[in-house]
Amino acid sequence: MRLRRRLSLLPLLLIGLGAAAAPAARAAEVRVLIGNSLPPYIIERENRGVEYDIVKEALALRGHQMVPHYVPFARIPVELERGTGDAALTVNADSGLRVCFSDVHILYRNYAISLASRGLRIEAMDDLRGKTIRAFQNARLYLGADFSAVTADNSGYAETANQQTQNAMLFAGRVDVVVGDINIFNWFNRTLPDTPETRQPVALHPLFEAAQYRVGFRDPALCADFNEGLRQLRASGRYDAIVASYTSSR
Repeated sequence: MRLRRRLSLLPLLLIGLGAAAAPAARAAEVRVLIGNSLPPYIIERENRGVEYDIVKEALALRGHQMVPHYVPFARIPVELERGTGDAALTVNADSGLRVCFSDVHILYRNYAISLASRGLRIEAMDDLRGKTIRAFQNARLYLGADFSAVTADNSGYAETANQQTQNAMLFAGRVDVVVGDINIFNWFNRTLPDTPETRQPVALHPLFEAAQYRVGFRDPALCADFNEGLRQLRASGRYDAIVASYTSSR
């Protein structure tokens, strides 16, 4: 009778164990498509950066190894469909990808930036009218219809892929405003000569909402695993330490 009773309980015990320990994604190399070398978020030549390190370490906490694959950003949807990568960085629901989007793992904070000494009053998008402006490449696409409209007929507006150049132009007084993410702006400031000109204080004009980005995963189980690793990274304080290591002032 005792033997029969123990055998009858065995299936219930196995079911209980299965429910308590739902399997995570199998530990594996994760091929991650990365579209831009954009310090301090992505530093391609060194395989590091704020965003790079966050994703790498969140995956590692769940037993996965990140393997970077750098491709032109516009090719990420194609390469993901081909199976070249298992995941893609710096994407969101507006990207049009058919993937599982992770929790938000990084924020980009774009500002209109001017020299404080100029005392420019820029409190609304319309205040940019008539000003000479340098912005990052494709800013009109990323920063919304209002920004696109206010700069459309501005002959003093231009976009540049070299954000170090736009910083230098601002400090030299060759443009009124530059538009870009504050961490990228500060990063490139550290690459400029350390002179009284480049140490001028700047004014930040918060015209734009913070841009939220996620990781897109082909495998929903891996997506859930990453979310758990990201949660652990934040809870431990390591997430904030990564951000601080790249964004502290010079």
